[in-house]
Amino acid sequence: MDEHYGFQLPFGYFLQRDEDVLLLRRADGSDVAEFDLVGLDLFDVELAVWEDAD
Repeated sequence: MDEHYGFQLPFGYFLQRDEDVLLLRRADGSDVAEFDLVGLDLFDVELAVWEDAD
């Protein structure tokens, strides 16, 4: 299931919850990063998107 967590991701990225982790993926389904839901900082998710987009 796609999740938004209160912020908009750039085109071509989406979040997917898998058990106790949050997966950041590209539009083709490939992984960008994985985050533990415990203590999740949305800034880290946003930072991973922009680093990958460079």
